Amino acid sequence: MFLGIFASIAYNLVDTFFVARLGTQELAAMSFGFPVVMIILNIMIGVSTAVNSFVSRSLGEKQEGRAKEEAKKGLQLTIFLSFLITISGLFTMDPLFRMLGANLELMPHVREYMTAWYAGSIFMSLSIVGSSIFRAKGNVFYPSFILVLGAVINAILDPILIFGWGPIPSLGIRGAALTTVFGNAVSCYLIFSKLHREEGIGLSSIFKTVDIPLVRKIMMLAIPTALASSLAPVSTAFTNWMLVAYGNAAVAANSIAMRIETVPFIAIFALGSVLAPFIGQNWGAKNSDRIREGLKKSFLFSYGLGAVCAGFLLIYRQSVSAFFDNSPQVVALTSLYFSLIPITYGVLGTVFLTTYAMNAIGKPISGNLLSASRLVLLYIPMGYVFNIYFNVEGIFIARLIANSIVGIAATVLIYRAFFKERALEAQYD
Repeated sequence: MFLGIFASIAYNLVDTFFVARLGTQELAAMSFGFPVVMIILNIMIGVSTAVNSFVSRSLGEKQEGRAKEEAKKGLQLTIFLSFLITISGLFTMDPLFRMLGANLELMPHVREYMTAWYAGSIFMSLSIVGSSIFRAKGNVFYPSFILVLGAVINAILDPILIFGWGPIPSLGIRGAALTTVFGNAVSCYLIFSKLHREEGIGLSSIFKTVDIPLVRKIMMLAIPTALASSLAPVSTAFTNWMLVAYGNAAVAANSIAMRIETVPFIAIFALGSVLAPFIGQNWGAKNSDRIREGLKKSFLFSYGLGAVCAGFLLIYRQSVSAFFDNSPQVVALTSLYFSLIPITYGVLGTVFLTTYAMNAIGKPISGNLLSASRLVLLYIPMGYVFNIYFNVEGIFIARLIANSIVGIAATVLIYRAFFKERALEAQYD
């Protein structure tokens, strides 16, 4: 799963690398599309989380027929949402992106990129939700292989379609979108081929029956996850809004620091991706001892990884910063960030693991509310106040405090949900 998630991140990195060579306008146009893409991605991650939770719990209860129906209805919902997103996206493109700040000069490039992306977004959506069905069954290798393959296809086709090669004409920024669509289409085909072959879930069978109550249940589990995930870009925008007052170096330093810390958290997200079906299956089987053992080891892994990363970044903070940008001001600010925030990596990891665990048992509100509280109730108001009194250091201290408080709350929530015998029996009932 680590390799799969890393490969999915590579999609954007490779696209950015090649589109940047087209020119500033093309890169800016793709950047305007990024928040819209992330919102749609978060919606589908919410649906995939819900499907994973329902299917894994049914499998744990040995209800394979019910699990198959839940998978079909999750895919049915995905197709419906995908068509809704594509149609509404195509018809609202101009007013939406003008509202986001794209000027008349950029709009032709935005239309080129987003028209192709919207048209092929259904393949991305079905790949994400289809992969969650395999993970619910405990098969994490196949969806990870599919993600890696899609990223490789994208990397090969990007320069060919963007710049042209032999008889293939240069498609510019539209080519970047088409390579992503093609990579997702191949992934979608491979996922559905295996689902049809092994599970009897083909596209034709998805719409044989309609179960509105079940689809509604999937939606109710998907919505909190989608909303909580969408807060991360909001937090980043808020941080940049405060840092821009200190110059471009401050924004650059924060950007570098956040990209570096993505690497250890890929490991946490990969662990969470397998922890969710693990807990879901054992929850369905009412095997509480195994759930507790899995949670203990997962939390210990998070604390250990956090400690190693914190120690490394504290010792080598200046060298790591200078590797990306050797500007003295950028190095100084990035070093300040790595002197404070990595201390909380371990506890922050447990917050993400808690969200996965609560989603797995069909109780998304508490875990996602915890994640949302870290940003909305703690970091944003504290960051605003601390920025006034302590400048840039205050912004970083606010993040440190918010991570720590919510990390402690996550441990309490996990204890109450899984380690108190009476509470656990009540939830099973």
